[in-house]
Amino acid sequence: MLVSHRRLIATAASIAAGFAFLPSQAFAAGPAQPTVPPAVEAPALTGTGPSTPKTFTSPAEKSYRVQGKAAPQAAAAAPRATGRTIYAVTASTCTTDTGTGAEATPFCSLQHAVDAAAPGDTVKVSGTMESGNPARSRESVVIRTSGLTVIGGDSVPAKVDSAGDQPTLTLDGVSDVTISHLYLSAYTGSGTVAVKGSSRITLDSNHIWAGGQKGLGVAIDGASSSVAVTRTHIAPDPTISNTAVTVAAGARDVTLAGNLLARSGIAATGVQGLNVTGNTIQRGCLPAVAVDGAGAAVSIQNNLVVESTEAAACDSGVPAVTVSAESAAATTTDYNDFYSAVTTGAGPYRWAGTAYPTLDAFRAAQPQGAHDTVEAVAPSMVGSGYEFGVAYALQPGSTAIGAANPSAPGALTADFFGNGPMTDRGAVKYLSTNPNFTMALTARNTSAYGITLTVNVTSKPVAQDLYVTWGDGATSVVNFAGDKPVTSTLSHRYQKLGDYTVTATDYDRSGNTVRNTVNVGTVGSQYTPYGPKRLLDTRDGTGATAAKIPAGGTARVQVGGNAGIPTGVTAAVLNLTVTNPVTAGHIDAYPEGGARPATSNVNYQAGQTVPNLVTVPVGANGYVDLYNGGWGSVDLIADITGYFTQSNANGYYEIGSKRLVDTRDGTGAPRGQVGAYRSLPVQIVLSAPGIPFSGVNAVALNITVTDPRSDGHLTVYPSGQGLPTASNVNFTAGQTVANAVIVPVGADGRIQVYNGAWASTDVIVDVVGYYGMYGGAAYMPVEPERLLDTRDASTWRGGQLGGRYYVPLHMTDRSDIRAFVFNTTVTGTRDAGHLSIGADGNTWQAYQNGTAYPQTAPDVSTLNWRRGETVPNMAQAVPGNGIVDLFNESDGPLDLIVDIFGYYQNG
Repeated sequence: MLVSHRRLIATAASIAAGFAFLPSQAFAAGPAQPTVPPAVEAPALTGTGPSTPKTFTSPAEKSYRVQGKAAPQAAAAAPRATGRTIYAVTASTCTTDTGTGAEATPFCSLQHAVDAAAPGDTVKVSGTMESGNPARSRESVVIRTSGLTVIGGDSVPAKVDSAGDQPTLTLDGVSDVTISHLYLSAYTGSGTVAVKGSSRITLDSNHIWAGGQKGLGVAIDGASSSVAVTRTHIAPDPTISNTAVTVAAGARDVTLAGNLLARSGIAATGVQGLNVTGNTIQRGCLPAVAVDGAGAAVSIQNNLVVESTEAAACDSGVPAVTVSAESAAATTTDYNDFYSAVTTGAGPYRWAGTAYPTLDAFRAAQPQGAHDTVEAVAPSMVGSGYEFGVAYALQPGSTAIGAANPSAPGALTADFFGNGPMTDRGAVKYLSTNPNFTMALTARNTSAYGITLTVNVTSKPVAQDLYVTWGDGATSVVNFAGDKPVTSTLSHRYQKLGDYTVTATDYDRSGNTVRNTVNVGTVGSQYTPYGPKRLLDTRDGTGATAAKIPAGGTARVQVGGNAGIPTGVTAAVLNLTVTNPVTAGHIDAYPEGGARPATSNVNYQAGQTVPNLVTVPVGANGYVDLYNGGWGSVDLIADITGYFTQSNANGYYEIGSKRLVDTRDGTGAPRGQVGAYRSLPVQIVLSAPGIPFSGVNAVALNITVTDPRSDGHLTVYPSGQGLPTASNVNFTAGQTVANAVIVPVGADGRIQVYNGAWASTDVIVDVVGYYGMYGGAAYMPVEPERLLDTRDASTWRGGQLGGRYYVPLHMTDRSDIRAFVFNTTVTGTRDAGHLSIGADGNTWQAYQNGTAYPQTAPDVSTLNWRRGETVPNMAQAVPGNGIVDLFNESDGPLDLIVDIFGYYQNG
């Protein structure tokens, strides 16, 4: 994402109001100066975030009514009075089970936990959130011990995924087992939960995902009895053709009550004692309830059956409830509520082989359904959470409200969420005390990792509790006094870049709940090393026509979608080299589709070969434009060494400039020049100060050539790879020249510096920072803009920057901004020297009130020049107290130009 930093950088007028810097102490070379530069309103990065953030909204119309927090039911959740408690944790990161089952050392396999349990024991299953999802393990669990209670978490149920073509959970020949508050999922045709030859089984308050083309939620075999599936959400794979619960012939005394069934239904064959009571069934293409075979003592009451437009399009005339001729005489159906999203539904019943298109026709022919109703007001569709996919929230005017039969076999006293007394049809109680309860969400980016969320609630003036889950496992809670309307703005900072779903749930104190969700994405970018690889060479036609770029002409370089680089790239690291220029001039790099900025990246003189590293934003179409701002034509070369994307990759860790190699004195390498056509290995990992032992994928350097014996170039590349067709530093005999380099690090922790000249040269390597996979700062590209130009009286009144002077640039008041990406250029140089950049030790207030102390230039250089030269170089500058110091380390005055291209921001 490109952001203009107009909000981040102070106005140019404030700079113009300043005055020339007085001489300052720059101790790296030359005589010490006696005074400190006075406070001058330099450009300041003082804003609170990107000036063009993305905005994410979910209007009040998308909020939906839900019930209160899911509460464990006493019968299902309470540990038994006798027996032990055995602990297990489910998480994909738990791969080696060394636990003992104690709370401090739990098993990381549910199978191990149930195997270790004895009758009367409770297995307590927990887990931590993984990327906003319930913690999970992958195993197919079989329980063969009777008398167990297995209970998971409440608000975050522990998740178990099937490990193969077996049910996720099988109860095999057991009795008196309770399973509660687990999230069970499978992608097999054998079902998610299988009850085999078992009795007195309770499955309560679970969430079950049944995947696969013929996925089953719960399968109860014919040898089982006294099985209750209650307050459970079952969602098959979204083919709307699967079955949530199947009961095989021979099973006895089965109760299915208070469940939410998505895109599915119930199928029972020849069951002796079946209660289908108080469920909300959003049917698929099959019937919501199908009773076949010779069943006995079957009751179908208090259910809310919802037929979506999708189901109506595929049901082929299948009614919502079907009862076979063999079971009809022993079946009671009444107090059910039917809603269809279309007027052409197949009707409520097929009874003993005859389909009835209306309730009136059914009641006229059968002594059943006297209290059944056709719903005129659609229940609200749930959009997220563990109850996803079920339209269960009753709305004002619903015929299901207060219409349940409390004496129906299997009727529960509390609803799916634990609210009672339950007098409504379906699984969820209607709460009517706040009928206009809605919530709108607006989120905005505030930084590379951060967002704000504004919650606007329309409500009666009643006290409320707002819970916001940010999609990464974090939760914020806000308590309201009950004002109307309610508006609250919350802030959150993610630890990883990416896309997240933010869910806001507002509970009012009178028992009503409204929920809304909004999808958000971070705007920071992280780095992926690449190459080096040549993308453009106008000399031979690589990436463009083989022709010089004319005066005022532009070369297009494709980055995104080119040579294996993904689309959606936000910025690219390119080494640009100008060669064969006819006149003096400069190159501007900027994103295609954006305005050409008043900045420069590479400045050159006639006949000169000049390289410079640039970190340039990439246009939405994947291209970068390179503009020739000279009066004559030039050849241009572009080598890429990496790119940034708005996804979790490699964050930046600033070090500040530190010398790693100097062949002149033997620092970090053998003393002596690097020979012609020879490579100098440079150890980065385990050698460079501030760089960790592992996780380093690229390093930011400043490479300087000095005292070369011939013309030539340096190529910097990762160890273990072949020499690429690319260059980083071009030089002439006797020249001292520096260039910034960002280079991937080889598997052995090294890079190679190749001297592509026919004679030897000295090489200096300064490390600036590195890119690693364990977090780090994210890059925020900005619209390229000029911060400082000592030649321009409208932004600077001091004239040339004198020898041994330094400029303190106050860049930011934020501590989370770790480094800035500048392009620095010196021109009008009166003496040979170098530019050093360092972090300031004063506060800006000290400069303003005259109490600042003079700063010392670091013993490293950012760019080097000879008298009369114009020289650019990119710098990744680390601020101190928000201030970056730029030192003129020569005895003569010069003009200094500073352009900003982006900054790095921590999470």
